Amino acid sequence: MVENLKEISKSKEQAKQDQEASNYSPLEESPEFEDVQEVTSSGRREHKDEDTDQSEEDLNAGVNYNSLNRSPTLQSQQYGCAWIELGMVGLSLGEKHFIQGGIAQDIRSDGRKRLTYRPINVETGVIPQANGSARIRMGATDVISTVKAELGKPISLQPDKGKVSIYVDCSPTAAPMFEGRGGEELSTELSVALQRSLLGGKSGAGAGIDLSSLVVVEGKICWDLYIDCLVVCSDGNLLDALGAAIKAALSNTGIPRVQVAAGASGDEQPEVDISDEEFLQFDTSDIPVIVTLTKVGRHYIVDATTEEESQMSSAISISVNRKGHICGLTKRGGAGLDPSIVLDMISVAKHVSEQLMNKLDSEIAAAEAGEDES
Repeated sequence: MVENLKEISKSKEQAKQDQEASNYSPLEESPEFEDVQEVTSSGRREHKDEDTDQSEEDLNAGVNYNSLNRSPTLQSQQYGCAWIELGMVGLSLGEKHFIQGGIAQDIRSDGRKRLTYRPINVETGVIPQANGSARIRMGATDVISTVKAELGKPISLQPDKGKVSIYVDCSPTAAPMFEGRGGEELSTELSVALQRSLLGGKSGAGAGIDLSSLVVVEGKICWDLYIDCLVVCSDGNLLDALGAAIKAALSNTGIPRVQVAAGASGDEQPEVDISDEEFLQFDTSDIPVIVTLTKVGRHYIVDATTEEESQMSSAISISVNRKGHICGLTKRGGAGLDPSIVLDMISVAKHVSEQLMNKLDSEIAAAEAGEDES
């Protein structure tokens, strides 16, 4: 009996050793592997191959292994911070190490430095039916913004201000993550982030768009601006691209001149005559640009691609106007930031915003000149 138990124990130990030997990989002993190895929440390293079924724990955690045996494709959602993170890109360990190492050495995977934007292309007047429109391309990220102006009535709490509404729609063809509820939730979060960045607080304090310039008759008539944005293609840095598209679309916006008939008194709604020939150019001099600083490791970068965003610990989007004033700030990502780092990021954003503002102004001017010629 005792001898049988010893033989069973010995055979189990031998089987365990054989299993460990079959799972051995020389890569695991290399320093590079130690730097980029992924550890699960329980502290144990997991190994999966193509033919291995997912465990119940992995399914509950939302981890999906793709057929190419790359790292897990994570779908994490974070609410309450004006952003939602969906469909993080599945990268191999080598790709992650390459991205992180390049950022640390100030040479990103596409050759840019940490604080360099991708090429920016601007088209204006792309939607003839709108009062103003623009299309912005930042690398492979492609967005369109339109502005529609309609006469309305100011709200009672702000009789001397007009109204601006911003809505973002993420096309399902822009990225796989935008299909179904993912696109709807991201659209809402981007809309809220743009409202905070461009329109300030509920009182209008810190607004980048001058709402008082939209009033026709105080307390009775004002212009309502409906800003609609469409994400055509997504390759990271959506908020900056959308902010730039809105700025370009407002630069292209012409608001019809309104003549108010005299004689209206009291609570009577005055009669107005809307011109079809005379238009007032919308003043965009104080409209800020949005600069998103994405923190990867110990460094932060601007204009991050989708693959770079998948490696971030946190990101801050800061809207800065031409005078260097902060109009809004939005944070996303689960990792906290030390106040000193936030202040440093704000300082960097102010510096970068000057270059972005000048680049956008020149591109918008060239686009409008080309539109006039055509």
